[in-house]
Amino acid sequence: MAIKDRSVTISTWNLAWATPGSDALDTMLARLASHEPQIICLTEGYTGGVPDYGYVITGEADWGYSSPADRRKVMLWSKSPWREVDQLGHADLPSGRFVSGVTDTDIGPLRMIGVCIPWRDAHVRTGRRDREPWQDHLTYLDGLGPLLEDRTTRTVLLGDFNQRMPRRWSPEHVYERLVTTLGSQFEVVSRGRLEPVRAQAIDHIAISSDLRAEAVRSLSNTDDQGRELSDHFGVSATISVAS
Repeated sequence: MAIKDRSVTISTWNLAWATPGSDALDTMLARLASHEPQIICLTEGYTGGVPDYGYVITGEADWGYSSPADRRKVMLWSKSPWREVDQLGHADLPSGRFVSGVTDTDIGPLRMIGVCIPWRDAHVRTGRRDREPWQDHLTYLDGLGPLLEDRTTRTVLLGDFNQRMPRRWSPEHVYERLVTTLGSQFEVVSRGRLEPVRAQAIDHIAISSDLRAEAVRSLSNTDDQGRELSDHFGVSATISVAS
């Protein structure tokens, strides 16, 4: 089968620091596995809380908060090995919230960029307490923009964007900065109300213009008893090469 006739499933979920071995983490990982993804981006998770097969790369351990050594803000998992791994991205990016690499898939090599864009109050009332609301978020977007412009490979940007699309509660200028950062070369395929959760995500998947989405769906963040697994729901997308 030619590459143009193939597809790949990619997923992302903020695990809200669910601990390895917990019912919450086991349920989320099982729901991710049910979609048979070739690549997963996990944010706010533990290095021991990823699928026990495949290959993992992570962001740096330091993001300015005191935390256990095995916590990471962002991790990328793939069925295939990684190459061209980058934990820094851009000197202006707040640390620990970025990781990228190239991995082989059924539609050819993809550059994956995993992000955990700071929320509005990052280092405002906790952590270093030296920021204004949205300051680190905007700084991150400023550093991310040049990385998205400088690409030579089909690329997927995914992870925790900490904004809904279209805009809901973020200030208009903050939302417009996100839109400008993505530019015309990336489509956020997870925008709008996603089924079956029927809500807007803040965990997103954005694809470069040489890719297209065949299906996008949400993964419920409540268990069978109605208990919350995470304050985020997961997102899964099946993508293929644009014709």
